Amino acid sequence: MAALGLAGVVAGCSSDTEDLPAFDSLNATYQAVDEVVDCSEDVSEPPVKSPGSGKDAGESELCTNTVEVLWFDNDEARDDVYELLASAAGSTGAVYFVEGRNWFVADYSEVQAGSVPERKIDMEQLAEVLDAQYTVEQ
Repeated sequence: MAALGLAGVVAGCSSDTEDLPAFDSLNATYQAVDEVVDCSEDVSEPPVKSPGSGKDAGESELCTNTVEVLWFDNDEARDDVYELLASAAGSTGAVYFVEGRNWFVADYSEVQAGSVPERKIDMEQLAEVLDAQYTVEQ
């Protein structure tokens, strides 16, 4: 699987997201992101679901080969996956996030081994249009 998100879970907590916008589903989140950045039509992987404690805790879908849209039905799952992806940042590069209350978009093009981004996504513009928070983890 080319997507990094939802591959595992680690303990942690991202920034406060109470005042940020929320979406009702992965599909609604993906559509909002797609309207701004025009996601690739040829990213062939179907949405990925991550099981939580007895129910689905999160879902993700690739927008490009290095940009992933993630949606969660609970804060704990959101924070865990955020921390997992943020921990990929380091000496090789940064991970860029656009964050909402129950979703985020992650651009891990600088840290995904062997990947060449098909195109650059302006994550700051995406955050501005969606009234979301822009964060860079290094």
